[in-house]
Amino acid sequence: MRRVVVAVGLALASGALAAPPAQPSLTWADWVGDWTGKLAWTGCATDDTKRASIPIEATDGSIAIDLTSAGGALGPLTLVEDGSAFGAKQGDVTLHLQRTDKGLELAVDLDSGCQLRGTLTRPGVGIASCDQLAAWSRIEQQCTKLSRPPLENPTRLARQRAEWKKASGGAQTKMAAQCTTRANRVQAELVDVGCAPNADPNIGTRGAECQALRGVSARIQRCSNVPFDVRTGLEREVVVLLAAMQGADQASIPVVDAECKREREKVFAIAQQAGCPP
Repeated sequence: MRRVVVAVGLALASGALAAPPAQPSLTWADWVGDWTGKLAWTGCATDDTKRASIPIEATDGSIAIDLTSAGGALGPLTLVEDGSAFGAKQGDVTLHLQRTDKGLELAVDLDSGCQLRGTLTRPGVGIASCDQLAAWSRIEQQCTKLSRPPLENPTRLARQRAEWKKASGGAQTKMAAQCTTRANRVQAELVDVGCAPNADPNIGTRGAECQALRGVSARIQRCSNVPFDVRTGLEREVVVLLAAMQGADQASIPVVDAECKREREKVFAIAQQAGCPP
């Protein structure tokens, strides 16, 4: 099996498999955070304009907005992706969120005709990838599915935030590259355990065996009955195969999926022998 995994890895490195699909322009890290701005109520019993801070949080694969601070007896709403936007419907409340160059466009409509509108912004440090890293770290802190400690430490990020704000020129470029690498690691970790959606919109239809392997792998990584070095070795093999599937062209998908099946059967057998819980 190790020879096959190495071969797949070399194929990826040499370009034998197609490059990964282009990433969409927005990820959950573009939405999560504390959004602040003026909110205007119109067509309501009491029209009002106020300034509020509205959080958007992602927890264990679900994303939600809390409108409590907006007033009007509003509260938390679970968000559903609507193309490049988000929406929600609960009782007589309909919500629509859209990211624009100005920030976050919030629209809430009640069946009574009452409306809430606002353009909100999220504090930034002037380096987009570092803002992304901070958001992914926030999602990571809300993820209870991790079998290992989080990759990012919020206290460390808070200290670095001041450095990011002051950076310019070459230092800013260097920090941007570092934040990109770290953010990608956290995103991949969260996608792997199911705390964030995969950036590839077709991932759910790409290789049923590789998707099954993901679940079995998560099971064995949580199982302390399996020696740490064995779990680590298996995890490396699984990561290579999942990356191969994500980057595979149509002709290569069946080949990689067959390898995922063999790996899944091996991992499942180890889990069974070790008495790992489901």
